[in-house]
Amino acid sequence: MIRAVIGMKAFQSGLGKYMKRHAYGNTETFDLWKAWEETSDMPIQEMMASWTEQMGFPLVRVVGETWKDNEVTLQLDQMWFLADGSELTEEENNKIWTIPIMTCTEEGTQDDMTFMREKTATITIPLSSKDGWVKLNAGQEVPMRVLPTPTMIDRLGEAIRNKKLSPCDRAGLLTDAYALVKAGHMQPETLIRLLSNYLEEDEYIVWQGIGDVLSGLDTIASDDEEMNAIFKAFARTLVINLAKKVGWESKKTDEHLSVLLRSIMIGLLGSFCSDDEDVSSEAKRRFEAFQADHNDVQSLPSDMRSSVFKIILKNGGESEYESVLAYFSEATDNAERKHVLASLGHAPDKKLKERTMEWTTSGAVKLQDFFYAMGSVGRSNKEGREISWAFYKSNFEMLNGMIGKGSPSLMDACIVSCAGAFCSKEKGR
Repeated sequence: MIRAVIGMKAFQSGLGKYMKRHAYGNTETFDLWKAWEETSDMPIQEMMASWTEQMGFPLVRVVGETWKDNEVTLQLDQMWFLADGSELTEEENNKIWTIPIMTCTEEGTQDDMTFMREKTATITIPLSSKDGWVKLNAGQEVPMRVLPTPTMIDRLGEAIRNKKLSPCDRAGLLTDAYALVKAGHMQPETLIRLLSNYLEEDEYIVWQGIGDVLSGLDTIASDDEEMNAIFKAFARTLVINLAKKVGWESKKTDEHLSVLLRSIMIGLLGSFCSDDEDVSSEAKRRFEAFQADHNDVQSLPSDMRSSVFKIILKNGGESEYESVLAYFSEATDNAERKHVLASLGHAPDKKLKERTMEWTTSGAVKLQDFFYAMGSVGRSNKEGREISWAFYKSNFEMLNGMIGKGSPSLMDACIVSCAGAFCSKEKGR
């Protein structure tokens, strides 16, 4: 944050001054802030004290806006951001940060920067056209959340689609929105409308955020079958479009992030596109080649193994279940066995889900790993959640005996695996 605020030259100069001034001596934190303040002529000590001497980080809300053909004026306020949306006390609501407000538009990151030192502030940003857009916290440099207005989000849609907004800003805009929805500061419909602009997205860092949002919303929507079907169709459109760009096969020209992006894509195909004919047939082809030769890492690389197993199980029955389960005994190392544990519960048949719960607690799986299969049941679908939680309650004494004097984290893992996908108020009581 400091480098972004004062610039690289002042940052390096201040760091050099600090090291020379205090060579062979002791220092305190504010000595470094003071050096940067001297080289930049900015209130760095005040800014950093507000970030390091109080708990948490702020939410900057746009509470007013006036758009003109060549500029926009935004009214801002700040408050302590709490991820669970808890109501602030009067004292907590009076917390203030000295926030550097950096902005970007279609012309790039703006040179002018404002320090928001009070509860509210007003800023004016120049625009190059009447349809121009503006994003606060350019480059995601400041650890804070930003709540834009619906108008700002609509205008930013074009910048997302044509990728004039940088990858980190496209990712940050989405992850901020998701956090704000969970905290109750933004309506879910606004998040969905924002998400619809990412149809042509192909950057790994952005898809990390998209994947988290899709998975989280899928869990919430799964309580309502009609809504979940609509949401899955929406998510499928995004993921299939990515698959057409990235493909299943690795390429010699792949960079490191391309490999990671393909892994995310395959995972999302398993979650949202397992019933797509092209996806299921490709997964089947690769699985059959792998069954014939477990050393065939070209057909089924390790980073897509769990996802392909899920697709096979979702489209299959007992025969496919037995094939995946058999690999647990045939695998030569524990990392490979975890691919089975992470996928086995996704078999759609209720009896196979129940069988998975019985098998993973039978002693066939190492104590430190048995909860992975419980989680694969618990997070498979709405029915799986009920099965895993009912099993946990009915077999608590047995599970407690299994874990014995082992790490308490194992029981925590069991609870999260069996109940972590519930999202209704009824289950939260």
